[in-house]
Amino acid sequence: MHEAPVVRVSLGSSRFRCAWIAVTHGATAMLVAFLPLSMGLRASAVLLVAALALRAWRCERPTGLVVRLDGTLALRSAGGEWSEATLENGGYWSAGLTSIEYRLRGRRRRHVVLVLPDMLPADDYRQLRVWLNYSRSEEVEGVPASQARASTSAPLSALR
Repeated sequence: MHEAPVVRVSLGSSRFRCAWIAVTHGATAMLVAFLPLSMGLRASAVLLVAALALRAWRCERPTGLVVRLDGTLALRSAGGEWSEATLENGGYWSAGLTSIEYRLRGRRRRHVVLVLPDMLPADDYRQLRVWLNYSRSEEVEGVPASQARASTSAPLSALR
């Protein structure tokens, strides 16, 4: 028996991500700078925003992904080491943004990797989104949640 096919992608840097960090943290710093607070408090808040921007800028991201149909994932770090993980039920994928929620093997904490369209070629980006969709699909008996109907006899408020 042969192994199921996998999707392998190499992630590059993203100009959208860099622009987003610069714009959001810059706007936050400007807003904090004009708050009616003491000068020392405003300066320390602006420095805090700058430190958070630097942290977001330097955040270590995976440079490669291998997605398997069985719901597992392998991540390549910037140093070249591979880590095994399992896909979690969270995550989102669309034409403009893909977030993959995963948990490293043997760990309890969940992580999220953000994949933007300019991080890889368009065909690889499309294939990654399709593969993520298929790797999470399960056969569940009954009516899908999107087909469910609300009951008029059940209370709509938790307060009753």
